[in-house]
Amino acid sequence: MAKFFGKVLVIDTNFKFVESIKEEGKLLSDYPCLFAKTLQDGIVFLKQNTLNIRVVFISNKIGSTQGTEEFSKLKEANPNIPLVLLLHNPERVPRDVEENNPGYVNIIRGPKKFSSLTDQIDEMFTSKETWTDIEATKEAKEVELQLVDEGYIPIPIDDFIISDTSFFNVFIKLGPSKFIKILNAGDSFQEGLIQNYSQKGIVNFHIPKEEHKKYIRLCEEMTKKDMRNDKAETKQKLRNVINFGANIAQSLSRTGISQESLDIANTFLNQSVSLMKNMKMKSESLKRFIDTIESREHTATVSFIAGMIANEVGIESLKAIKIVGTAALLHDIGLYESNPDFKEEEPEKWTDEDRKIFNEHQIKGGEILRKCGGFDAVIYQAVENHHMRRRGPDPAYRSNNLNMVTEIIGAADELYNIVISQHADEAKIQQFMKKNLKNFSQEIERAVVKILQKKAAA
Repeated sequence: MAKFFGKVLVIDTNFKFVESIKEEGKLLSDYPCLFAKTLQDGIVFLKQNTLNIRVVFISNKIGSTQGTEEFSKLKEANPNIPLVLLLHNPERVPRDVEENNPGYVNIIRGPKKFSSLTDQIDEMFTSKETWTDIEATKEAKEVELQLVDEGYIPIPIDDFIISDTSFFNVFIKLGPSKFIKILNAGDSFQEGLIQNYSQKGIVNFHIPKEEHKKYIRLCEEMTKKDMRNDKAETKQKLRNVINFGANIAQSLSRTGISQESLDIANTFLNQSVSLMKNMKMKSESLKRFIDTIESREHTATVSFIAGMIANEVGIESLKAIKIVGTAALLHDIGLYESNPDFKEEEPEKWTDEDRKIFNEHQIKGGEILRKCGGFDAVIYQAVENHHMRRRGPDPAYRSNNLNMVTEIIGAADELYNIVISQHADEAKIQQFMKKNLKNFSQEIERAVVKILQKKAAA
């Protein structure tokens, strides 16, 4: 599965090679491509930010005939996009390439099929981050510290990854801008440390923002390991996948949307799709795992549930399910941009300011995503309308003009807020199905009921 979020641009006049790419439907679903026959056409694509082109493959036939001036235009259109040369006649590198070095990151000699390109893409976009090289920071341990809140990312203490030696500098937050450092990177992780702080009422550990990227990589590797383990239980896999997604969601809400964060979000979506398909194959009920996900981070859980609903309504292609998952992962970006700790599932505790933030967050979320660019149009629509319903008591939140993705996100959001986060018993689950789901289309209603009522796995 693709390790990046975006599209590939292939500039090539080799008809046979281009047609062979177009015939590889499964790979194209995961690595969507645009095709151009000239550099001028390629530049037109690159200047459209909404296309989110991440890498360009250029045939040597194009380079040798168009010259260095066109290469310069291409690089100027977007200097951060890597260029890879496709050398269809591999016996020699074109002279203009040798003499002028237009900035290729690599040369692929004699490509025969699309996998020649996708292997290169995977190599370029595989994260090189490691969590084993972090050094102890200078702050003293066990004394109160005045630190900037925004510089530290919270991680639920129950989900914190434990190892014999701490890979990270770990802090406890006492209040606004007040922290205590409890571990240096390299310290031994003492047995009972988690339980000790949990008993004292500590909910989160905090680690520096720059270390959090490495923590996400550790989550990714642990999740991959479990996903490859046929003996690992679904409950364990689900917990790790949601934990991985939760840390990505924290990064998105606290540090903003970046190409790097979307790439790692793409990896989470890949793993989510694999797990939900496995659960569907085993006919495992979501209800069976409510205790595993009830206290997990909101948007990551909604993203996973949305993927399950999408699969039940017949959305099966990887590309389509990942569009749903992306929309779900970002559906509350307007909420968390204003308050990263906002509790949507606890409206009874909202202040007037909280209610104002909530009322405006759909439109604000759409504005944030449109400013970033590069997303599918249905993602913008879903984020801007995920609280709209086909039916319901409030006319301000009713609309018949809702796309399927918007309804899926709305249903997953309600399922989390009303059932999962509230530890709903069987009676409340039945009430949710008989009342709340009636505000959605019949197709969505049937899908949600189905994932809640599937038989438990043997």
